[in-house]
Amino acid sequence: MRVVRALRAAFWLPLLSGMLSGCASVAQMPAGTHLEVEQVALLPEEVSETSGIAWRGASLWTHNDSGDGPVLYRLSARTGEVERRVRLLDSINLDWEELAASEQGVYVLDCGNNLGQREWMQAYHVSWQALKGAKARSELLEFRFADAEPAHAAYAHDNDCEAATVVGRDLWVFTKNWSNQKTRLYRLDTGKAGQQSLQPVATFPVAGLVTAVDYDPESSRLALLGYTKSRLLPKPFLWLVPVVEDEPVWSGAQYHSLSPAGQWEAIGWHQGDLWLTRESSMLGQAWLGRIRMSNHH
Repeated sequence: MRVVRALRAAFWLPLLSGMLSGCASVAQMPAGTHLEVEQVALLPEEVSETSGIAWRGASLWTHNDSGDGPVLYRLSARTGEVERRVRLLDSINLDWEELAASEQGVYVLDCGNNLGQREWMQAYHVSWQALKGAKARSELLEFRFADAEPAHAAYAHDNDCEAATVVGRDLWVFTKNWSNQKTRLYRLDTGKAGQQSLQPVATFPVAGLVTAVDYDPESSRLALLGYTKSRLLPKPFLWLVPVVEDEPVWSGAQYHSLSPAGQWEAIGWHQGDLWLTRESSMLGQAWLGRIRMSNHH
């Protein structure tokens, strides 16, 4: 068992205790329909800290968050078993939180910031061709949130980040706001070299903590995954947001509650459906799930 398990327990126990005691702030949840996540497969211990997913054709890729090395894993979409391991060169895993697929490759987002003190975050780009070997070269992009405010305590700030997706030539990055339970959107120019200091382009009232996002160019929709910060146990939710001319239209956003409960950390569109992974935690075992969106049009 990795050391990160102890650290994660040290996080979840006080967080849940605070929720149960009513210390955490409560956002008003919107009305919306309920969606059930269908279990596809249990995930092996090797990827029990799954925190991001990306599709390339029929191949499903994931990674662990902090506590693992800089490794991408290709999974069987049928059994959940690991089919390939690729170690990223020229990179480290401080707190990997997201995968964002492009036509050329995939971005690995090292952006976790639970303590709120982290200034610079990394996005490692790896070509799909490079992922055919056991080791792969990566290209580094670095960014910071120019409007980040000082954090006075862990899990009590708005500087965290776990969600990103590719839209056009930009990488859309979303914050995980522990304090106000909103999310800010930033655009990272993937064609620009060097470090980028980003200003927010929008803020959305998601009424919770955003853990993942993916954009579907076929339906022009964002899927924002997260969980509530409530007096009781956190509950997973999904926002579906239309995108028109590369702009999210929040007035058309649809909210959905999800079940079963769990630490849902990753989401990806594939052939019209949504695929999710749940990280192993005191809320449940790690597994691969699917929401058949064709049943909910």
